[in-house]
Amino acid sequence: MKHLKLISILLLLSQNLSGQYRNFKASLSYPGVEIVQIDFREFSTLVHMRYVCNSVIGNVIFIDDNFYIKDNHTNQKYKLLNSFNIPLASSNKYALLENLDQTINFTLEFEKLPDSAENLDLIENFKGNGFNFIGFQIDKKIKEDDFLDISTIINATPIKEISYYFKEGSLVEYYEDNGLKVAVLLSIDNTYGKYFQANILIQNTTGKQINFDPTIISAKVGNKNGKDVKVLTYAEYMKKVKKKQSWNAFAVSFSESMAASNAGYSVSSTTGSSVGRSSSFGSAYGYSGNTYSSVYGSTYSYGAAYSKSNTLSYNAGAAYDANQNASKNISNYQNQQYKIKKSLSDGYMKLNTIMNEDEYVGYVNIDYEKTDDLIIDIPLNGKVYHFFFTISKK
Repeated sequence: MKHLKLISILLLLSQNLSGQYRNFKASLSYPGVEIVQIDFREFSTLVHMRYVCNSVIGNVIFIDDNFYIKDNHTNQKYKLLNSFNIPLASSNKYALLENLDQTINFTLEFEKLPDSAENLDLIENFKGNGFNFIGFQIDKKIKEDDFLDISTIINATPIKEISYYFKEGSLVEYYEDNGLKVAVLLSIDNTYGKYFQANILIQNTTGKQINFDPTIISAKVGNKNGKDVKVLTYAEYMKKVKKKQSWNAFAVSFSESMAASNAGYSVSSTTGSSVGRSSSFGSAYGYSGNTYSSVYGSTYSYGAAYSKSNTLSYNAGAAYDANQNASKNISNYQNQQYKIKKSLSDGYMKLNTIMNEDEYVGYVNIDYEKTDDLIIDIPLNGKVYHFFFTISKK
């Protein structure tokens, strides 16, 4: 009987060690951003937020790594540990906002605040224009019944995430989408008149062949509702050139830079323009995507917590470990199964079938217009991949 009483007391104490709240008021908040709920978990504090795009289409969004929460009662600051469904600035990724009134649900995880904390400042202060909430007061009298499930809320508003890196001073943007990688390096070509030149690399490890038609690539200057600019077809381009340019050296260099940036893929430098077709192929693979396991366990490693990455960084118990190990095994198996075995380079792009485990590298020219921004849309495999470039004033 004494043991039962002791267990009841311990359960009561554990319930008081955490809480979840969604009744707040703030003296100053960022337009378009609201805090949906705050969960005081056992090892960290989760702030669930919602952002509605009220700016121009084509804006990008990410979170500064130095985001923190300040407890105004003690003036103690608590660091950002992780972000979910919104990239960290240090990750070389950003989320793309494609539509006005687009909504993004995201969650920020901070070091554990004391359960007594109720008057807070949330400070991003990114170049003086961050997601800041000043004098944020939590109504502790009203407590929610349940913690929010992260995977449920972020899967309701999935983001389109673009990664980037730099190659010899030039920006390369790319998407990774279930075995398909699409990358663009933008330059200016003055060889036969002045053009924007979109150098494009496509890697196919989807397990199937994909038809790519560069004649349906489109471009605009200005924002997404701006002026259309012409993308030259291969035939139109060849009317302007005096001889076919040798482009293989750049193609190999571009391909190797992609392998170095994320890798996972090994790339050969075999080049050619022939296209083969096959009606049979096999594949075995899986994807974990951006899903997040909401299982919380009883162990915690703080040493790995603040890692400035957009991945989970703590051990959250047996169920969570099992989920992560399964994801790692899937990823490792996929990388073993799929390697880029052949690189095709035509120079100026033409209609091609990109076989599984092949990559295709080439370029298209776009009529030059004086502009601050260029938007390139590349339709491929039933989707459209949007690339937004800010034009240098050099």
